[in-house]
Amino acid sequence: MGNLSTKIIGVITALLVFISLYLIFGYARIEGTMLEVQKIFYYHVSAALTVYLAFGINCIFSVKYLVQRKPNDDLLASASAELGLIFCTIVLLSGPIWARYAWNTWWNWEPRLTSTLILWLMYIGYFILRSALEDDKRRLYSAVLGVVAFVDVPIVHFATKFWKSEAHPERGAKFDIAPSMLYTFLVALVACIMLFTLLLIVRYRVKKTQARYEIMQQKHLREASG
Repeated sequence: MGNLSTKIIGVITALLVFISLYLIFGYARIEGTMLEVQKIFYYHVSAALTVYLAFGINCIFSVKYLVQRKPNDDLLASASAELGLIFCTIVLLSGPIWARYAWNTWWNWEPRLTSTLILWLMYIGYFILRSALEDDKRRLYSAVLGVVAFVDVPIVHFATKFWKSEAHPERGAKFDIAPSMLYTFLVALVACIMLFTLLLIVRYRVKKTQARYEIMQQKHLREASG
């Protein structure tokens, strides 16, 4: 993807972020129970869905690397995992703020929160593993872990269906939402996905540049020692 395309994506992302902020604080109806605190919902849920996308891409390119052994697949997988971990951190930080007002506690060991924390820890382990091994082993073992860790994503998504919870509503439960709130959520979701897309492109390019530099550096050292 060229620089022009990246700039266009960047401009669209910036516009969507600003529009979503305006809709959240200036257009969406204030929820009657939680009042202004409910506005965390728009980015909390959008970030959670972006986590699914990020770790899904990591899983796909991890499988692709295991099959074809192309280093660029590993670079894209790790870049997506990095961003997924950031968005997952946003989910885990924004959730307790909501929980404090909804449940009168900062943390509740209910199914979705617990499984999300486990997901976050698994991808922390993913990067610890990458930093502890040499290139070939790092790519191979982290690809395997990326596939295994993704198993927790559907567990997070369907946690309230597998285990009853009084905190999060059951997956598939129907509830009324004002049109202004729905439209605002959709814009916030697209903004998060576009932001993820932009950052993934940039981070992947940085990783490719670093990989080329390391290859050139190793070649120079071999020539110097020879």
